[in-house]
Amino acid sequence: MSAPAAEAPPRPSGGLLWLERLGLTATRALSALGLSALLFLAVLTLVDGLARWLLNQPIEGVRDVAAVAIALAVSCCLPVGLMERSNIVIRALPVARWPRISRTLDALAAILVALIMGAMAWQFMVFAGKIAKAGETTWILKIPTAPFWYGVSAILLCAVLVQTIVVVLELGRCWGRFEHSERSPT
Repeated sequence: MSAPAAEAPPRPSGGLLWLERLGLTATRALSALGLSALLFLAVLTLVDGLARWLLNQPIEGVRDVAAVAIALAVSCCLPVGLMERSNIVIRALPVARWPRISRTLDALAAILVALIMGAMAWQFMVFAGKIAKAGETTWILKIPTAPFWYGVSAILLCAVLVQTIVVVLELGRCWGRFEHSERSPT
C-alpha cells in the first residue's frame, strides 16, 4: 500500500504574481523614502548636537521637524510590512495537517487587517481635520502640522490598498491558484 501523493504546491499565477511584485516594488520604494527621512532627521539631530556642544548654539526647530517627520517616516514603513506579510502570525492549527483550513484562516486574517487599517486611516483623517480646524502649528517654527497628518492619512490609505492586494493574494492561495513568490508560506 503506497502513501498518498503529496499535494504539489501551486505555481504562481501570471496576474497574481504581477500584482504581488508590483505591490512589493511600490511599498519598498515608499519605505525607502520613509527611511531616508529618518536618516535625514538623524543627521540633522547629530548636527544640532554638535552645534550645541561646539558652538553653544542649537539649530532652532530640529525638534519641530522631528515631531512631524517621525510620524511620516514610520507610516511609510507600514505598507511594506503588510505587503511582505511580515506581521506576527500565531498558528493554532498545523499547516501541514490542514492546509486548506490554514489558508482560509490566513485569508480571513488578511480581511480583518484590511478592516483595521481602514479604521486607522479614517481616524487619522478625522484627527488631521481637527488639527487643521484648530490651526495647530509646531512650537518654534510655526509650521502647520495638519498637512503632515494628512500625509500620514494618505499613506495609511495606501496601506489599506496594499492590504486589499494581500487579501486578493490570500484568496488566490485559498483557491489553490497562487503561492507567494517572495516568501515561503508558513
